[in-house]
Amino acid sequence: MLKQFATLLVINLVLISCKKEKSKIETCADCNFTCLDENDVDVITNNCLPNWECSFQVFENSTIDIVEYEGYTSGNKQIFQMIKHTNGSEQIADDEFTDILIFELDRNQTSFSAEDTDLRLMNAHFKTVCFCSNVLFKPITKGCLQGEKQLDETWFIQGNLTIINYNVEEWKIDAKFAS
Repeated sequence: MLKQFATLLVINLVLISCKKEKSKIETCADCNFTCLDENDVDVITNNCLPNWECSFQVFENSTIDIVEYEGYTSGNKQIFQMIKHTNGSEQIADDEFTDILIFELDRNQTSFSAEDTDLRLMNAHFKTVCFCSNVLFKPITKGCLQGEKQLDETWFIQGNLTIINYNVEEWKIDAKFAS
């Protein structure tokens, strides 16, 4: 009986260790930034897009909280947030849009490279605020995000993300985020 119990215990431990998920985002020494290529169009940069305003911020001592309007609250991580906003056309009522992208890293991490399921480890989320239904943060599970902290304490972030919102959108980012 003891031998059978020991055998079952070993089998369970092996199965549990096989299912163990990666718990940390990979770092990248001297990141090569391969999420985008030179032919990509409609890339969101610090110059933003015509008729849009963009902000790219890093919040220290924060954590993702998708119940909050902007997606974060105080905590022990660093939060990266991109907000893209347009007032639309003055001739059209209720065509204002605000897009919010958020993700988090450990405070001591100075670079990262994540693809697809790794984005879940970064708690990556997106929402569009508009005069429409279902205005909630949705998880991002497909794409590529890479970043590296610069000497001036800003972060250079590059990404190519598939956002499932009211339709499927591809978001391409190549920007500096600052505190």
